[in-house]
Amino acid sequence: MAEKFKLNDHERETLIFNGRMIVAGVFIFLLISCLIAWMVYLQVYRYDYFAARSDGNRLHSQYVPPNRGLIYDRNGVLLADNRPIFNLTVVRETAQNLDVSLDLLRSVIDLSDDDIDQYRTRQSRRAVPHTSVPLRYQLTEEEIANIAVNQHLLPGIAVEAQLVRHYPFNESSAHAIGYVSEINKDEMTAMSVETAANYRGTHQIGKTGIEKTYEDLLHGQVGYETVEKNNRGQVMRVLDRTDPIPGRDIVLHMDAKLQMAAERALGDRRGAVVAIDPATGGVLAMVSKPGYDPNLFVTGISRAQLAELNRSGHTPLFNRAVASRVPGSTIKPFIGLAGLYNETITPETEIYDPGYYRLQGRTRPYYDWTWWVDKSGHGAIDLRRAIYQSCNTYFYQLAVNLGIEKIHDYLVTFGFGTNAAIDIPEASAGIVPSEKWKMENRGEIWYSGETPYEGIGNGIFQATTLQMAAAAAAIANHGVLKQPRMLRGTIGSDGEVTDVIFPDNAAQKQLLPSQEQIEIVRNAMVDVVNKPYDSEHRRHEGSAYPVLRESGHPLEYPMGGKSGTAQVVQFQVDSAGNRDNGEVDEQFRTHAMFIAFDASEKSRIAVAVFVENGGGGGSVAFPVAREVLDAYLVPETETYPELSVVAENDH
Repeated sequence: MAEKFKLNDHERETLIFNGRMIVAGVFIFLLISCLIAWMVYLQVYRYDYFAARSDGNRLHSQYVPPNRGLIYDRNGVLLADNRPIFNLTVVRETAQNLDVSLDLLRSVIDLSDDDIDQYRTRQSRRAVPHTSVPLRYQLTEEEIANIAVNQHLLPGIAVEAQLVRHYPFNESSAHAIGYVSEINKDEMTAMSVETAANYRGTHQIGKTGIEKTYEDLLHGQVGYETVEKNNRGQVMRVLDRTDPIPGRDIVLHMDAKLQMAAERALGDRRGAVVAIDPATGGVLAMVSKPGYDPNLFVTGISRAQLAELNRSGHTPLFNRAVASRVPGSTIKPFIGLAGLYNETITPETEIYDPGYYRLQGRTRPYYDWTWWVDKSGHGAIDLRRAIYQSCNTYFYQLAVNLGIEKIHDYLVTFGFGTNAAIDIPEASAGIVPSEKWKMENRGEIWYSGETPYEGIGNGIFQATTLQMAAAAAAIANHGVLKQPRMLRGTIGSDGEVTDVIFPDNAAQKQLLPSQEQIEIVRNAMVDVVNKPYDSEHRRHEGSAYPVLRESGHPLEYPMGGKSGTAQVVQFQVDSAGNRDNGEVDEQFRTHAMFIAFDASEKSRIAVAVFVENGGGGGSVAFPVAREVLDAYLVPETETYPELSVVAENDH
């Protein structure tokens, strides 16, 4: 019979229990040993790795953008400064549900679809993780308060202060100073690795004008800092910092007061004014109208604002000072100098002007402006009188006698046909035609019938307002050409200005004509403004003198100049030589030009004026030039009312 177990066998129960305890103890020991081993592995062998990961969640290295250098005019007036604004920024890595956050933000601040689209574009260009990207610029105090109230619902979103560019003169300085705006992908791609690293944490870069030309000087050197952030991405404290090096402050030759005076002189008309110091080549003023507010571009212009600028029929983004290329009769003094230099004429050489010119063996007439007044001419006329009365016929004949090649070779010595400006890279080179140029650019030979028009600036030849101002400055400076430049110098840590010295071969060029030849033309240009009425012949007065006489305000300084009028469309002429003088739409009216200079022995200023579709150079552009010279040479006098007298000799 099988042995029966006792129900209360304590010895057996104790044995079983002890066995189980041993097994459990061994298991627990092994488990604890594994945990201890794992902890030793983590805390000792992998300490550096996990410590770095832990710090990575708490500590962040970020770039500190440098303060952009300031821009001053020659008298210490700020043309471009930096001002603080408050921006709404996003750190994408800590923003838990961005779409929900954006919906909430829409309900508490003004946040448009355009703002969000621009943010996504910036985010796609971000090069460094865990850095903030602007969502909206320039928050108001009310918006900042609304965001603060809802901050606990907006992880990864914060309000940050930033210094941004500000242009206090708005439209007045837009085309001269330029503007900064957000760096785009193409610009970043074009940068070297070292340069791109210097733009980490920076959102703006110079796009046009001085801001672009001297970007390297103005930008500065980026800094770095290590900060501690909480789980919402907010900076709690700064642990380490390498300060950025601010950009250099620069000083321009520009005179802010003169810039404003030139803008007022142009009024509401489209056009340009450029003023230059003949002794240095420094650009004292450069105005293009209409202008635009460069502050719109600093933090990213909206699509609607950009579309409005582009839709404007007046093309405000177009810089007429360095791009419009219509010299008209302002080129005549330089054609005269070409004739003197090449000994094609002497100062006493006369031609007879019946009111028109014909090429030998041709029947087609090239009319003088007098033909449209009373079908008369200037009669026998020499170079000096041809300049101050703007005789087309004289310069038709002179251009033909010189030939297009000599005209080309001489005009390039004045900087025409190239961008001679040292630091205005966007300036147009213009055109100085030649037989070679026409064949290469138009695939055609040069026709003799084209040459007469080159003598009066209504042919292929093209020169900008900037180029005409520089050329006028060369005559004012007795034949010494100084290349135009904007930058005067930089400001050191001691507050002193250190002038920038450009190489002699780039800053100065001795022109070909002799002093005697220059003085002949210079005196003729003084007669343009100052030659009074002569009873012998009513056209013996200078082409700008009637406007000066009728103004009732005599000059307080010696002034020389030359008017110019450029046709936009060719007038219809009947068989009798009568021109259709009916009403012409504004867009087809002639352009008005005038170059002028202080005719003192040491000339202080030269000016070129271009008024788009303005009419006559003497009646429209001369008063603008006179007002600019008055503002610079007689600064305490009142600004004269706009003059509207129409001179008969309006060319």
